[in-house]
Amino acid sequence: MTSGVKMGQIEWAMWANEQAIVSSSIIILGGILGVAGFFKGWEIGIYAIVAGVLVFIFEYPRGKRLKGRTQERMFQKYFTKLLSCCGPVSRNYFIRFIMHLILCIPIMNVWIFLQAAFKGEEWKPVGLEEKTESTAKLDAKSFRQPKMPPPRAPPSANQI
Repeated sequence: MTSGVKMGQIEWAMWANEQAIVSSSIIILGGILGVAGFFKGWEIGIYAIVAGVLVFIFEYPRGKRLKGRTQERMFQKYFTKLLSCCGPVSRNYFIRFIMHLILCIPIMNVWIFLQAAFKGEEWKPVGLEEKTESTAKLDAKSFRQPKMPPPRAPPSANQI
């Protein structure tokens, strides 16, 4: 388990998750271009597509932040339910580090997941808990658009 997050402390797992989404998208795109262009070694493009899609599915749901609120991604609940069924395999960042290393996605997210694992972080599902009245009111209240513009000081003689 992790201790509380101190002010200014980086949550490495959140950063690694964003890096993994971007890198898997790039790997998928590269695989598609490799297969569609029938370049030399285009068979590797098929592997890149499959590996990229697996990583994307595994990394799409954001984990719950240790402090503060977590913004869910669109359609995250379906992937979150899938990962929650995997138990410690999906929560442990050492396992994610090994998975990314084996799938040969040698971009920064591999090392960031290792850093998150050493810091004791783990993935926690977000969005599966039921909202209470107080959190629902807080969510609705915090995202309302203002109805009136802020007050402005009357122009002084120097500004006219």
